[in-house]
Amino acid sequence: MKTPLLPMLAVPAAPFDAEDYEFELKWDGVRALAAIEQSHWQLWGRTGSDYTLRYPELAVLRHLPAGTVVDGELVVLHQGRANFSALLHRHQRQHSCPAGAAGSPVCYMLFDLLFLEGNALLREALVERRRRLRDLLERVREPLLVYSPGVVGSGREFFRQASAQGHEGVMAKQQASRYRPGNRSPA
Repeated sequence: MKTPLLPMLAVPAAPFDAEDYEFELKWDGVRALAAIEQSHWQLWGRTGSDYTLRYPELAVLRHLPAGTVVDGELVVLHQGRANFSALLHRHQRQHSCPAGAAGSPVCYMLFDLLFLEGNALLREALVERRRRLRDLLERVREPLLVYSPGVVGSGREFFRQASAQGHEGVMAKQQASRYRPGNRSPA
């Protein structure tokens, strides 16, 4: 991929309930998109900065089909919660480091599938893209590639539970929304 897609971004909102929205944990990590080609993979951030060499353990992305692009959050998990300071220590390195450096392997919490085997899914509804992502990850079964689950409708209660468990917050995503690269959207 010559020019990386930029991620779709959210707008702030108070917790709410809506049957046409899915609510997911807001992982306290670093946003990243990844592209998988025949002989290589690439990982980049919100501004297009290349992160590939910083996270060699994510070479497991090669197990995804060529022509696939995914969106997610890089996290270091500790007792089920993201440990941002451990991730930051890893992320500040500008060059390759041993996989799992300093005892902090990175998980890639995936929440969207933008291309699959070269086919663009950007115009598909979020609910369909997420279904395909979940199916793909179930087939691949890589422990460092994790599907970020959500709940439909009950945003306020999900936010209350997430906050009580010490998570950063919740993301609300309209199930029918299309993916708009580089745009900030209430969807």
